[in-house]
Amino acid sequence: MDDNSKKLKRMAIWTIAVFATVFAVFMALFWLINYPVIGGSAWSVLGAALSSGWSIFLIAGILCFLVYFSYKYYLSHKK
Repeated sequence: MDDNSKKLKRMAIWTIAVFATVFAVFMALFWLINYPVIGGSAWSVLGAALSSGWSIFLIAGILCFLVYFSYKYYLSHKK
């Protein structure tokens, strides 16, 4: 493996880790917010938490993709 592919693989791991952290933190937050309000089964609270945070998850995912592909472009055009 050359140096650029190692760097790109490392960036992919970092972006996945950042997205997973954002997802876990906000799902826990929305779970704690929605659990006393909704009650009922865990699946209904999970659905409410996902519907509360879908925009944050979408923005985080788009930002992670942009960072990854921008870094890939940077590595391919670096002298």
